Amino acid sequence: MTTATVELTRTSARSRIYGFGTLYGKTMRDSRLAFLIAAGLLGGLSLAVGAAISTVFPTAEARQEVDKLIGGIPAQMVNFFGKPVGLGTLGGYLTWKYGLTFIVATSLWSILALSSTLAGEASRGSLDLIATTPFGKRRIAIEKVAAHLTMLVLALAFMAAMITLSSNTYGDPALGDPISPIGAIGFAAWLGCTALFFGGLAFALGPLLGRAGAAGVSGIALAVLWTVHGLDAGPLAVLSPFRWMENHIPLVGQFDWPAVALVGLVGVAFLAIGVELFARRDLGVTLGIGLPSLPAAVLGVQGPISRAFGEQLPRSIWWGLGLGIMGGLLGSLVGPMAAQLSGDTSLLKLLQQVFPGFDLTSAAGFLQVFVELFFIAAGFAAATLVSKWASDENGGRLEEVLTTPLTRVRWLVSGAIAAFIGAAIVTLIFALGVAGGSASGGSTAGTALLGSASLGLYMAALIGIGVAVGGLWRTSLAAEVVALFVVATYLLDLLAPPLNLPDWVHQLALTAHFGQPMVGNWDVVGVIACFVLAVGGVAVGAWGMSRRDVAR
Repeated sequence: MTTATVELTRTSARSRIYGFGTLYGKTMRDSRLAFLIAAGLLGGLSLAVGAAISTVFPTAEARQEVDKLIGGIPAQMVNFFGKPVGLGTLGGYLTWKYGLTFIVATSLWSILALSSTLAGEASRGSLDLIATTPFGKRRIAIEKVAAHLTMLVLALAFMAAMITLSSNTYGDPALGDPISPIGAIGFAAWLGCTALFFGGLAFALGPLLGRAGAAGVSGIALAVLWTVHGLDAGPLAVLSPFRWMENHIPLVGQFDWPAVALVGLVGVAFLAIGVELFARRDLGVTLGIGLPSLPAAVLGVQGPISRAFGEQLPRSIWWGLGLGIMGGLLGSLVGPMAAQLSGDTSLLKLLQQVFPGFDLTSAAGFLQVFVELFFIAAGFAAATLVSKWASDENGGRLEEVLTTPLTRVRWLVSGAIAAFIGAAIVTLIFALGVAGGSASGGSTAGTALLGSASLGLYMAALIGIGVAVGGLWRTSLAAEVVALFVVATYLLDLLAPPLNLPDWVHQLALTAHFGQPMVGNWDVVGVIACFVLAVGGVAVGAWGMSRRDVAR
């Protein structure tokens, strides 16, 4: 009688950090798409602004004119975008003009990641098996949170390095442009603690409200607390972390580390509450607070398009609400600002130096200033729609779906159509938000409503690219490719003009071919390009899907 020998397989150190060796490593691996998006956007924007500052404001006189904006611009605009301290320097200009972009990017990342890392998996049932292991629910929660925080720190570290590099390489020392490493770290700490605050809130609410409810409440809290601080809206502004940290402007050498630490501690407290709530509650059991139930005809399984659309609808609504709230907030500022600018031509001239080529006295022109921010958000929304379409194959469900008379090509086309409809819903909600916000501020949206369609066209083009990649190659890479395309497009569109790069370089950016849609100046080339990418991408993806095996 022979005795069987049991060989134990040891988990490699690499797999424990990035792989399937630990919950921490698996979460790190699953977060690679979000990390690529965040690091590319934050680092690329930091590098681009630093490289462009010497071209946008090349002389000391030009810097002095911009710096005169301090104390002279409308109060609503000053407070909404932050303190305009040192606008004549690279650090002050970057903080004031692009601070909202940095805040939205980092905070939304944490909100979406931490609201879904436990609550989303619990609702899908993927945590049930893991919870039966000796790990314990607290360890599960802690390792998943630790993985997100690691990715957040790495992305912010890359951003800080790019700020330091670009400011010292392209900035003018005589004008105070170079930023010290401690200044860049302070800026990263400001962003990181803010993301920790709102992401921690989403994490704490997740066990109670579920993924969608936690993300929605936290996203609304972000918009409201930014706005009440900016507009100094009574006692509620005292609760805003942005009010606590208003004197922390590290890129111009002003630090308030105790305030930053306070925001970070509140974020850690939210995370601790989330861990305990997750450990003490049953998996997937929430308070049932969320969107109202949708009609069965919408969420039914009457066909492949109906099924795919039902899965895309919740995220389309949430992305639409997020964009709509931001569009509405910006639109509401136009009326009071236009009234003040109409009587101060010198101030209007100064503002046009910061925002050249834009009519800041109209809702359409004001929204056109921030159209790139909307394009970024819409692009990431398209990436999530592509990710949801790809999840059928990535999650192993496609093999079961294809046991029915449904063909692979029809599955791909149906999923693409559902994603296109989702993009249309996002665009519609955004347009309604713009109209409502503009009306509340005493102005009309006008051409901005029609210009909102540019977001839908852009999303459709990105969905076509993702479907083409998924059909030809692997659906697991489709969303990553779309996200990288969004980041690359934004940086090309931002960097090429001020650096006087060859025109063909700028033309590589899809958003460079839209013209100024918010004010009614459309470029037909961009419209045609979006239709070609959308329809052609689906056709190419269908052809590729018909020739390859389903991934296992």
